[in-house]
Amino acid sequence: MGYHPVVAALEVEPRRVEVVLVGEGVGGSRAREVLARARAAGVRFRSVPRAELDAVARGVAHNGFAARVAPHPLVEATGLLQVPAPACLVGLDGVEDGHNLGAVIRLAAGLGLAGVIVAGPHPPPLGGAAAKVAAGTLPLVPVSHVGSLGDFAVRAKEAGFWVVGADPSGSAVTSWEFPDRLLLCLGAEAGGLRAKTRRALDLVVGIPLAPGVESLNLSVAAAVLAWEWRRRYPLGTP
Repeated sequence: MGYHPVVAALEVEPRRVEVVLVGEGVGGSRAREVLARARAAGVRFRSVPRAELDAVARGVAHNGFAARVAPHPLVEATGLLQVPAPACLVGLDGVEDGHNLGAVIRLAAGLGLAGVIVAGPHPPPLGGAAAKVAAGTLPLVPVSHVGSLGDFAVRAKEAGFWVVGADPSGSAVTSWEFPDRLLLCLGAEAGGLRAKTRRALDLVVGIPLAPGVESLNLSVAAAVLAWEWRRRYPLGTP
């Protein structure tokens, strides 16, 4: 939903775009660009009432643009464990909020992380809010779903990854030397990391915060921790 996700889908994965929807009365340079890209890619497009866009968006801001896209393919989780070092994977334990998932995917794309693993019985879909917040970066990041992040963490350790959990009560992240193969685990904001996942951790780290602030939003915490890892292993590090 929205101008930027629609343009990104037409640019990166036009074969997955089934139809582009433009709200009636929407014009200007953005509308011209979207329609030009749709024509160039051979993708159907329709002008529809705003009410239809609202129904399709289901509460996600669309700014007059939407696209019906085939489901984004997930990757096999075990394949992510074969990526060469340096590599950082982000594991989301029980996260059901599409906005947080989209923000973490955008983060992973921006920092060149190796992938995102979503764990739990009710993962948010890779469309709607997640795609909107990811702002066109969804095709750039391998995303996998597993039932148990704890079980995946055990396999990751066997593959040579350090498994680190994020929690405000953990050791200050600034006092720790990041490994070149890292599985960074973050729990849903309401419940945190599951007990099974905690038992698989090598270490728990936290972000030092000012007095009176208990924690950060999940995607913000992921960004701080992932940046600390990337700072140790800059893009292009062999």
